[in-house]
Amino acid sequence: MSLRLGSIAPDFEAQTTAGPIKFHEWIGNSWAVLFSHPGDFTPVCTTELGEVARRALDFEKRGVKVIGISANGLEDHHKWIQDINEYGGKVGPTDVQFPIVRDILLCTPIAIADPDRKISTLYDMLDAQDATNRDAKGLPFTIRTVFIIDPKKVIRLTLSYPASTGRNFDEIIRKRVDIFLALQIGDKHRVTTPVNWKKGDDVIVHPSVTNEEAKTLFPEFTIHKRRRRYSLTVFSPSGKLVQIEHALAAVSQGTTSLGIKASNGIVIATEKKTSSILIDDSMLDKVAVICPNIGIVYSGMGPDFRVLIAKARKSAQAYWKIYGEYPPTRVLTQEIATVMQQATQSGGVRPYGVSLLVAGWDSNRGPTLYQVDPSGSFWAWKASAIGKNMVNAKTFLEKRYSDDISLEDAIHTALLTLKEGFEGQMTEKTIEIGVVTVPSISELEDGKIGGETGRPKPTFRKLTEEEVRDYLAL
Repeated sequence: MSLRLGSIAPDFEAQTTAGPIKFHEWIGNSWAVLFSHPGDFTPVCTTELGEVARRALDFEKRGVKVIGISANGLEDHHKWIQDINEYGGKVGPTDVQFPIVRDILLCTPIAIADPDRKISTLYDMLDAQDATNRDAKGLPFTIRTVFIIDPKKVIRLTLSYPASTGRNFDEIIRKRVDIFLALQIGDKHRVTTPVNWKKGDDVIVHPSVTNEEAKTLFPEFTIHKRRRRYSLTVFSPSGKLVQIEHALAAVSQGTTSLGIKASNGIVIATEKKTSSILIDDSMLDKVAVICPNIGIVYSGMGPDFRVLIAKARKSAQAYWKIYGEYPPTRVLTQEIATVMQQATQSGGVRPYGVSLLVAGWDSNRGPTLYQVDPSGSFWAWKASAIGKNMVNAKTFLEKRYSDDISLEDAIHTALLTLKEGFEGQMTEKTIEIGVVTVPSISELEDGKIGGETGRPKPTFRKLTEEEVRDYLAL
């Protein structure tokens, strides 16, 4: 089992120098430190336990219990304590009072791991790096790990040192930065601590606290203009993820794109503008072919669209390889939406700054049109618009759309809708159109009619500039 920050610390029963314990019961309502040592009587471990003993009052003042674990028997532990106290006395008063766990438990008949390392294995403490860190039987000793555990038995901090390197306990109880105090006030007051924080210094209001709440909770708080207080993975009290709102803002700044489902197909269209006359617009593609039956148009950030298109094409080819056919439109749309949704729940990443219109045909649902937003949500639409002129475009479509609209009429409606908010002259260079056609019964009966490839005839294609020019001339 992999233990991470936020995991529940595994419970166990063990013999210790202070008697038998059940770990969770021993912690009680306190904070606890569980730290491991490779072996008794080793020089580095002896110096470490002496240091912990001398800092006993520091732990006690913070309401923290300390327990060590070493892969030796209980009798060795008691003898070792005498050695620790004797050696530590050369530095300062040393009296080991905290329990040392004996890491020897009964073996279960089907256990694969060595029962003499049961707790060490449970907490993933065994040394996988140093081949010399072994006992006489060749069994690995532990590395020098530290687990800080809160009263709810949740792991809040971990440290790992190699067996050859003694820990610096200033890292745990620092003169300037008190980890325990920082964790405790963070839990209690909804704050975080900056670098090198010490008691009495300013703290940072947690990103989940709005400025309005902060005025009530922290009347003397200040706002640093150069730092924005928002977080990707934390909901605001109103139930919003602020980064998704920023992603939608990026979409609303993109060029207008739209899609219309007709009785015999689908049309998707978009504006295609360049920021400079020096850019070669023939290399720009805003309508993308994913596979022969599906195409996509976007509004928002082009680089994000490029990444999603690459993922979508790989997914479509993987589906073909497994099932011998291209994916239904809904299946591929859901794959894309899942990728976008996963970007809303991981630290260190941001949502995709695009909305997509996915158009396709399959034998199950026929022609279908989906919209996917940065949150990862998606819906099926009869007609929809995204981008800068989204609101006006949808209003225009609502007035002109009908269920029996033909594909030809849908193309003309798409051009009229784009023209409503178009800046400049509409030409075949500034408009891009893709269409989904419905195969005839004879084409379906013929099956794979894609020539030498043996693949189905494409039902999605992009109109050429000549075709777009002809439609604009009507």
